[in-house]
Parts: sequence; C-alpha cells; structure tokens
Amino acid sequence: MPEEIYHVKGKSPVVENDTVANPHKEDIEAAGMDDDKKAEATILRKFDLRILPILCLLYLLSYLDRSNIGNAKLGGLEESLGLTPQEYQWALSIFYFGYVIFDLPSNIVMRRWRPSIWLGTLMLLWGITAVAMCGVTNFAGLAVARLFLGVFEAGFYPGSVYFLSLCSLAGAFGGLIAYGITQIPTNHLQTWQLLFLVEGAPSVALAVLAIWYLPDSPETVKFLTDDERRIAVKRLAADAGAANDHSWSWDQVGSVFTDWKAWAYAIIYLTGTSALQGVTLFLPSIISEMGSWNKAQSQVLTTPPYVLAFVATILVGWSSDKLFERALHMVAINMVGITGFLILMFVDRSNVAVHYFAACLVTVSVYSNVAVKVAWFNNNFAGLTRRAVGSAFIVSIGTIGGAIGGQIYYDPPDYFYGNLIAVCLVTTQTLLVVIVRCVLAYENKRRDKLTEEMKEYEIYNYGGMELAGDRHPNYRYIL
Repeated sequence: MPEEIYHVKGKSPVVENDTVANPHKEDIEAAGMDDDKKAEATILRKFDLRILPILCLLYLLSYLDRSNIGNAKLGGLEESLGLTPQEYQWALSIFYFGYVIFDLPSNIVMRRWRPSIWLGTLMLLWGITAVAMCGVTNFAGLAVARLFLGVFEAGFYPGSVYFLSLCSLAGAFGGLIAYGITQIPTNHLQTWQLLFLVEGAPSVALAVLAIWYLPDSPETVKFLTDDERRIAVKRLAADAGAANDHSWSWDQVGSVFTDWKAWAYAIIYLTGTSALQGVTLFLPSIISEMGSWNKAQSQVLTTPPYVLAFVATILVGWSSDKLFERALHMVAINMVGITGFLILMFVDRSNVAVHYFAACLVTVSVYSNVAVKVAWFNNNFAGLTRRAVGSAFIVSIGTIGGAIGGQIYYDPPDYFYGNLIAVCLVTTQTLLVVIVRCVLAYENKRRDKLTEEMKEYEIYNYGGMELAGDRHPNYRYIL
C-alpha cells in the first residue's frame, strides 16, 4: 500500500500506512477540505472588495462617456453644431468603427502585458478625449472625437466583461446627471458642453488610481498571503479542468477564427448589440416624443427604465449562475423585449402610459440580455489565450451592431421602422441562441460516448493539449 503524508493542524507531519496506521484518514481529509473552502471564501471576498468596486466604477464612467451623446442631443448639440439628422447618426455610429478595429489587438496586448497599466492608460486616454469633446465646433470634430473614444474604450470592455451587470445602472446615472446639468446656469458653456465636461473628467482622475490599484494576476497580488495565492491558483486550475492552459502562441490565436462557436456567438452578439445601442442612443428622443414634457423632464424620465434594467440584470444573472444555464434565460429575456417592441409599434402613441411601459420592457430586455450572453461565450472558450482572443473577436465583430444601432431609429416621431428592425434583430438572435444550444448539447452527448483512444485522436487532430482548449474531449459546454 502506498505511503502518504498527512498534515494535521497543530501537530507535526507523520508518515503513516494508507489504511492500517491511519484509521482517521477520511476525517483528516474532510477537515482539510473544509479549511480550503474557508480559505477560498476569504480569497473571493478579498478579490471582490479589491476589484469589483473600481471596475464597476470604471465601466460606469466608460458607459457614460460613450452614451451621453444621446442626452447631449437633448441639450442642444445638434442645433449648436448645425448637424443634419444623418450627421448625428454617423456621429453615433463612428464610435463603433474604432471599437471594432482595435478590440482584438488591445486584448492581445492585455494578455501579453500588465492589465492594470493597460486598462489605466486606456482610461486616461478616453477620459481626455471625452473632456475634449466639449470643445468641438462642427461635425468633423465630433466624428473624430467619437472615433478616438471608440479606439481607447475598445480594450476596456473585453477585460471587464465579468462586471457587465452595472452597464444598465450607468444609463440611469446618465439621465440623472444630464438633468442636473441642465439646471446649471452658465453664460460660457452650453448644456451639451457641460455634459461632456462633467461626465468625462472623472475618467481622467480615476485612471492613475486604476494603474496602481488593480492587480494583474492571482500569482502576483499583494493583498493575498502566500498560502492564499497558492489556493487561488489551484482553484482556477480546478475550474478550468481539462482545458486549463496558460500558454501563449499565435497558433492558439488562429484557432479561434476557425472555431464555428466564435462566429455563431459573434452574430448573436451583433444582433443583440444593434437593438441595445439603438435603444440606448435614442431612448431620450423616443421618450421625448411620447408626451408634452420638456427636455429636462425627458432626461429624468430615461432613469426609471435603466433602474428596472439594473434590477433585472442582477436577478437574471443570479438565476443564470444559480441554475448554471444561459440559453433559456436569453430566450425568456428576449420574449420580454419582443413584447415591448410590438407594443411600441402597434399601440397608438396617444396612450403614453402604455408606450412608456413598453419602453421599460425593451430597456430591461436588451440590457439584462448582455450579462448572460457574455457569461455564456466566456464559459465556452477555455485556455487563457483562446478565451482572451475569443472574447475580443466576438465583441469586435458584435460591436458592428453598435454602428447599425445608430442608424435604425431614423423615422421620428413614431419610430415604427426603427422598432420593426429592432424586433427582427431580437427575434433572429433568439433563433440563433436555440440553434447554438442544441448543437452544444449534441456535442456534449457525443463526447460522453468517446473511448480513451478516440479522445487521444481528437486531441492529436487539434494539434495537442495547448491548442485543444474547450475542444478537449473531457470539456463540457455550458448550455
């Protein structure tokens, strides 16, 4: 029988026979497991307290800086710069061109360099750009500023996807802040200029703190003890299972582009983002067209839909994690959104209360959808490099939907065709989600039936363990 070493708390290590000389082996192992669980809980709490607040705040600021142009429109942006409706729509969409082009390169830099420095640098640059937008004087200046805002924000989103549940709360703050700014008397700056200045400045201030404060990896964090770092690394390896891999190679990068999941998730992301950004960018205008309230009141009325979306995002995220299920949650969420869009299309606009309720439904749907779909594609790409590249690729292709979203609401005051396009996009996404879920379920069942020889052959076909990642025969996809 083999010999093992058991470490009992408060006693010296002893060498014992596996069964005969150590009758309390199971009790000792159980005690060790309990200690590890307690240590894991402590580690998670430390990471939550260290990372969650600042990343949430960073994402809140980034979302304010990219979406405040919708509130700026109500603050006189179009009239002041002499923008045509088409120029305004292109100012919305051009942000996403920068996002699409630099998303993947930025995530590769983050994978190869220190995330804390990279994220902080990006934040400093987008904060400066956001503040500088208050000085634009024409469409060309606004378009260039929005393009660079997209370039600098491109790398932050994929690195912070775990904390997406707060994006809808950012929309709520945007409406409240915009209302507050409209009440500031000034003879020097217009309302839209104050909006860009007030919402952009905090990003600059927080950037330096982010560089110093954010950790880079569990192996190097200073707020954990040596034992806690060991347990954290062990826990991450256990979670990854057969697909645990920290290596880097360009072959791993290339493997993402030949994976059907990457393209399927990218289209799912694109359809959802088109509807989401359409709603985000035009919600102030949509609500403004509903009743006879003034622009300041319209700013305030954008807040309740976002507050409801924030609550829904938390509840849906909790349920999805509790049940460890993604696709069916997305389908249920999308049904809520489809209902809201249909109400906006076919109920007479004179029924203001019903239309406002429908606006709340679509906002709740398009936002709570995000956290689940991002968790889903991150669950189903394994190996640090494949996950980093997969996330960036999906987001960069999917973000094209933001450019589409900036164009679809072109028919005020009813926005019938805008809502028609949005409901078609959400319906398409729902069908794709069902198809992907069925394919992944089939693949899980197929892997269950593989022999060891068949598994080894599949790993060989993918180029070895480093390139297999989530395609490893022992890996099971999350549905």
